[in-house]
Amino acid sequence: MDAIPFELYLIPALLAPVFLAWGADRVVDGASALSSNLGMSPLLIGVLVMGFGTSLPELLVSVISSAMGNSGLSLGNAYGSNIINIGFVLGLAAVLSPVIVKRHVVRRELPLLIVATAITAFFVIDFELSRSDGIILLALFGVLLAYLTRAAIREPAEPEDSSLKNELEKRTISLGKSINYLLIGLAVIAVSSAALVWSARGIVLNLGVSELVVGVVVLALGTSLPELVVIVVAAKREKHQLALGNVIGSNLFNTLAVVGTAGLIAPSVLDNELVTRDLPVMFALTGVLIVMAYGWGRRTGVINKMEGAGLLLAVASYLAYLVYTTPIFA
Repeated sequence: MDAIPFELYLIPALLAPVFLAWGADRVVDGASALSSNLGMSPLLIGVLVMGFGTSLPELLVSVISSAMGNSGLSLGNAYGSNIINIGFVLGLAAVLSPVIVKRHVVRRELPLLIVATAITAFFVIDFELSRSDGIILLALFGVLLAYLTRAAIREPAEPEDSSLKNELEKRTISLGKSINYLLIGLAVIAVSSAALVWSARGIVLNLGVSELVVGVVVLALGTSLPELVVIVVAAKREKHQLALGNVIGSNLFNTLAVVGTAGLIAPSVLDNELVTRDLPVMFALTGVLIVMAYGWGRRTGVINKMEGAGLLLAVASYLAYLVYTTPIFA
């Protein structure tokens, strides 16, 4: 019998996502200012710093839960976050303001995302995630990071990128302050992630809730808050590349870096539902995103409000099906 009162486990579950969002916001601000101070491309800020930066909670939750031997939480969090990023986060952004998709995103980032998703599926289709699988996924992430960085640096700035740069210059953050933002944000994210995992384990222990359900629903929703905050602000300001780039970058990070780290730390046999249910849903939503981005035959891809509502309906249906079919109490 757990000596800690059940109510104490609920406090981190309610408060940690708030601090995660705050910490991620500081990390993104600090990284953006640091990139600006160092003269890096604004496109690099949007695609890499924002997208990968807001996925730090997923990575830290994966590291902590894998080290504790909770593979269900690690993989459930990664795949659940990808599903929620496309269905809920991007869907909500499109409902708020239609997301315009630039041609280079369709030619490069989206194909990379579907390839990364397919590679991950190939590695886990045998219901195992080995240490060698994790090493390969992390190596592929390193190659992807180098490729996107090189491509972003070589590309000329577009009008939207220039406006983002001007906006950053108006709210200049010094080099020292940007480093402080990064360090403080990372520390807050680390502590909040640990508290969230501790809270989730406490809920599992007291109620017998399935680890996979906690990973896909509770942790995925909580660690997706940074993406949600960033993308809603980007959508309201009509920073379309920033909004879409954040989701693509985040999902690439989750698919390769987060899953790879989980395999490296704690090789494991995967839950059947993770491979037969959650992975196909993630793959399907990624495919739908690509079709929407291509524009259904339109000359310019636009994820409009109707399509955004469709994404929201899809993720709501998935969550409802999850609750209906999964034994919530193990």
